[in-house]
Amino acid sequence: MSPLEAMRRAIELSRRAHPHPNPRVGAVILDADGRLLAEGFHLHPGEPHAERAALAALDGPPPPGATMVVTLEPCSHHGRTPPCTEAILESRIEKVIVGAVDPDPRNRGVGIDILRSAGVEVVTGVAADEVEAADPAYFHHRRTGRPLVTLKTAMTLDGQTAAVDGTSQWITGEEARADAHRLRAESDAVLVGAATLRADDPALTVRLPGYDGPQPVGVVIAGRQPLPREARLWSRPDTLVLSSRSHDVGVEVIPVPEGDDGLPEPEAALRALADRGLLAVLVEGGATIAAALWRSGLVDRGVTYVGSLVAGGSGRGVMAGEWRTFADARRAEITDIRRVGEDVRLDWRPVRESADHD
Repeated sequence: MSPLEAMRRAIELSRRAHPHPNPRVGAVILDADGRLLAEGFHLHPGEPHAERAALAALDGPPPPGATMVVTLEPCSHHGRTPPCTEAILESRIEKVIVGAVDPDPRNRGVGIDILRSAGVEVVTGVAADEVEAADPAYFHHRRTGRPLVTLKTAMTLDGQTAAVDGTSQWITGEEARADAHRLRAESDAVLVGAATLRADDPALTVRLPGYDGPQPVGVVIAGRQPLPREARLWSRPDTLVLSSRSHDVGVEVIPVPEGDDGLPEPEAALRALADRGLLAVLVEGGATIAAALWRSGLVDRGVTYVGSLVAGGSGRGVMAGEWRTFADARRAEITDIRRVGEDVRLDWRPVRESADHD
């Protein structure tokens, strides 16, 4: 295997797990001729990191001239597991190829320096963009302190998300709805506002045939109005409510300062989720929450499903509030367009000023 082929294999391994708040990491070990000797990935927080998993999978010590290829800079600090730099040095691996430098300030560049100071040859930057693309929420969180927020919306061909009476099922077809469940499977948490909770009573779970991965945490942002005493989310013990008010609903209520609109202050709410290790947040509704996050500059990505349906009139839009003047609009970059059954999926991200880039 070439170094690039080995790195792409390590990236593929890293995608098999969802260890947030820890990063997704994969590692492979090659002999001096580039033959694959062992591989591993980080499965759960508190369990061996990818480097130690790959070393444990070896049949004996690494042979002379062995190389470890790892997607992320090996950790150098004690957490729930010992530093991976120690394990590499103890193994006498002679060369380490690193995909991306760790953005975590506790380790950024330190692990690489430790290995080089001990005489290990270290090569960095191999497929770094692909490594980050495999775990964008980790990189975003370590750089900003906030979760990566994906806004998911569905609308008719003429831009409506619901009728005046609130009905909206089903704007999209079965294939698009299944695709949206795959978005949930990639997320640590799925967030809705209290209005969506009252109207739809969502479960916010992944319901795909054969899916046995972790379920995202259900999150409700609540304002001043009381929450319903009965809701499917209250039967999930990991459900979180973010609010400035107390709510007796049988799940954890995280206190968050109230903003001017009576809702929890958006950035404080997101940082509270990050403090719980929830780094990838999918926002599914409703229009008030979408608008609050958008106007606060806290939407990092968007996925819009355009259903093959024409409303034929004005119902409810994607975001609440008035669009008073054209100058209030902000530019977005469409990063992907594809058919999903009878519907269309648009992936997009806000175009930020250069000073705002992570």
